[in-house]
Amino acid sequence: MHGLPREVRSWIYNFFYNEHSVAYLKIDAQHCIAAKGGSVEHYGLSSLRIGKPVAEQLEFMEGLLPCPELPYHMAMVELPSGRVADLHLFADNACVWLLFLDATAERDNRQRLQQKAYEMTLLQERERQLNEKLQLTNEALRQSQEGLSREYQRAESLLLNILPASIAERLKADEQIADNHADVSVLFADIVGFTERARSVGAETTLAILNYFFKAADLLSERYGCEKIKTIGDCVMVVAGLPVARSDHAEALAHYALELRKAVKRERFAGEPIRLRIGIHSGPIVAGVIGKRRFAYDLWGETVNLAARIQTSAEPDEIRISDATRKLLGPDFACDPLAETELRGTGRVRMWRLPA
Repeated sequence: MHGLPREVRSWIYNFFYNEHSVAYLKIDAQHCIAAKGGSVEHYGLSSLRIGKPVAEQLEFMEGLLPCPELPYHMAMVELPSGRVADLHLFADNACVWLLFLDATAERDNRQRLQQKAYEMTLLQERERQLNEKLQLTNEALRQSQEGLSREYQRAESLLLNILPASIAERLKADEQIADNHADVSVLFADIVGFTERARSVGAETTLAILNYFFKAADLLSERYGCEKIKTIGDCVMVVAGLPVARSDHAEALAHYALELRKAVKRERFAGEPIRLRIGIHSGPIVAGVIGKRRFAYDLWGETVNLAARIQTSAEPDEIRISDATRKLLGPDFACDPLAETELRGTGRVRMWRLPA
């Protein structure tokens, strides 16, 4: 190695010192191999023959020698052994030195970095896909939750249309609803001549009239703190004094009856104003929820039966109340007495007329 150029010796020293592999060839003026050395076994140089043209022994040197200018550098050349080297050519008088600096570790490291970069790219793409899928899942979940919330609100609204709020809460808590109420007032009201008029106007008009009547009954229930229990054909049943007891239940229902009669007269049915028969009675009742799938909140007892009988006996446009209800009304209600009347299944009953 003493005949090597100083720069070549320095590179060889540095590469050996850093545990890299180095090999070199000395090429004479005829481009034949004059000398070789270094870690020749690494590069498959052991088979190279001194005095033989280098281009014939090293395929990758074809066309490289003679170089237009020296020194000349070829980076990351794949050698026949499968290793990689940086090639440097130096001129030295009439000879050329070809130095192989081992770059296999650098190549492998670069490949590892490229592999890592590729794997990182794959991971990033996978992360992007997962994030996109997560966003789609979250959006679907949000929409599902909104749908469930809408359905819940719809179910709540429907439930409150059927039941008083406090009864609905108890029912949702899986409580059996069966209550005794000692003092309430019950009202029945139906449309006079409904069947005959419905026959003459047809289904669409009939339904429109019923809708108007029942909506008015609902609105007035909210205003006076009453509960519309149910509709039976063209008849509505309303109660005051439950589910929360109140001492003025008879007065509340009397006001309700007067306003309901006034409200329906604004609409015409088969060419005539709607007229009602209304009956009210006060006393104890049993209230509860029956059914499982199509449940209903209903009232039972003699008070309910008598209120229905009083309503049936009323004249068109008349609000009839029982003697029990009359006793509960205050001085603001000047009621007209009626003769005792025989009611089916009840006997003779004293009733009063509630004037406008």
